[in-house]
Amino acid sequence: MKIRLNSILYTLLIALFFTIFQNIALWERLDIIFDSLPDASMGFKLSLPFFILAIMNVVFTLFTWPYLHRAVIGVIIIISSMATFGMHQYGVVLDYDMIVNVIETDTNEATSYMSTSVVLWFVSLAVIPLLIMSRINVQFNGVVKEVVFKALSIVGSVVVVALIASMYYKDYASLIRNNVQIKSMLNPTNYITATFRVAKNRLYEANMPFVQIGTDAVNLNADSEQKNVLVVVVGETARAMNSSFNGYEKETNEYLAKQEGVINFPNISSCGTATAVSLPCMFSNMTKSGYSASTARRQEGLLDILDHAGLDVLWKNNNSGCKGACDRVTYVDSSQSKSEELCTWGTCFDGVLLENLNENIAAIKKDGVIVLHLLGSHGPTYYKRYPDEFKKFTPTCDTAEIQKCSQEELVNTYDNTLLYTDYLLSEVINTLKAQDDNINTAMLYVSDHGESLGENGIYLHGLPYAIAPDYQTHVPMVTWMSDNFTKNHKLNTECLQEMAKGKYSHDNFFHSILGLMNVETSEYKPALDMFATCSNTAS
Repeated sequence: MKIRLNSILYTLLIALFFTIFQNIALWERLDIIFDSLPDASMGFKLSLPFFILAIMNVVFTLFTWPYLHRAVIGVIIIISSMATFGMHQYGVVLDYDMIVNVIETDTNEATSYMSTSVVLWFVSLAVIPLLIMSRINVQFNGVVKEVVFKALSIVGSVVVVALIASMYYKDYASLIRNNVQIKSMLNPTNYITATFRVAKNRLYEANMPFVQIGTDAVNLNADSEQKNVLVVVVGETARAMNSSFNGYEKETNEYLAKQEGVINFPNISSCGTATAVSLPCMFSNMTKSGYSASTARRQEGLLDILDHAGLDVLWKNNNSGCKGACDRVTYVDSSQSKSEELCTWGTCFDGVLLENLNENIAAIKKDGVIVLHLLGSHGPTYYKRYPDEFKKFTPTCDTAEIQKCSQEELVNTYDNTLLYTDYLLSEVINTLKAQDDNINTAMLYVSDHGESLGENGIYLHGLPYAIAPDYQTHVPMVTWMSDNFTKNHKLNTECLQEMAKGKYSHDNFFHSILGLMNVETSEYKPALDMFATCSNTAS
């Protein structure tokens, strides 16, 4: 049996559904905020549902038109259900950067979030409402009359917003000013406006000229008797506070601790809180304060400059792409490995990046840089990031529904991923040591961003940098250099150990790599090269 509703009432019911159910995460966040604001007036609190309902009514009045409303609103309900699940379960915020991250993810990463909870959530907030919608026969008026009624509905909603704002302006201004993430939690305006901004910027970028940089680059090692090879390992989702090098109680650096010459950098800050931001930022010539994703996508980066200088450059990938950083150099997708031992669940353990590493090094004709891009500690399926023999810390959280695991289980599983990464870094060093007779070798490892593991109800990563906890922005970094490498580059080992104790960030990455490879270019800034202070200091 069909239910008949006029378009205005139908729109109001959709708005009410979104206000109550599709904004569950927003109400949860507001509840937490008000717990810390005991003096907030009851009138202000009671006005919030009406304020949001009025906004929702305006939004859906614009979307409800004959012949189109079922498809348009249906799509919005489906997307919104997934959006509010992420906000409710993991504490993510759907701002501009998060939308970029979603757009640039791959199938394996996206499906890692699938769980029973997702299915039940989707059925409750999407399937059932869509079935109810299919039973409603919406009655529209003639074109002129419908436009007039819509205009009156919108005006009425605006009046409600204006009246509430006039009574509680200071309260709303204070709430938004002190909790900037609130605007990015209002569903569906959050992802709709953010997606529009992303599309607008991408369209603008399409007409921007592509810029070459560092074409003056020269390799000052070109006449060296031995070639210089640097392996750069870019981690994924590793946080510094879970490194035993930084005082963590568990031995997550068990393998590197046995290697001589490893230098730990305890104070490294990331450029962003998600790979889509941090990775291109690291490999660009821009610092975090002046970083523009649009500019980064339309100009060359670090690897291009190394290529201009005549170095061999190789990017080996086991993640969701290089976000533009490796677009013009040799690229190997290690995630497509056929190894039955290392590839399960549709993904590969990072050990695949070590396949043919000896041959990759041997293929370098002069000097070269090899980048290994790890899948690392990417969640929520942390238990899928390491082989069983690295299940050292137990009990573990062997599910994508990490919010259902105890804190001990979740952290143990995450720490096992760090232990596996530590093992791989140690194996990279062993591979480089084997080449020490005829090649000057070095390794530099740094993570792109950190991770939240349920602290304050927040999981995963991607929060706006301004409100992100240190868990998401404080990342580990280590380096190792062979004796021949330090001698060739005239680096003082004691100075390096002392220098590493300072505070640095991804801002230093670009210039430090150029410095380590002795590449001279106008793009190089010695002040941002961490290793420059230890050059030519040996007595």
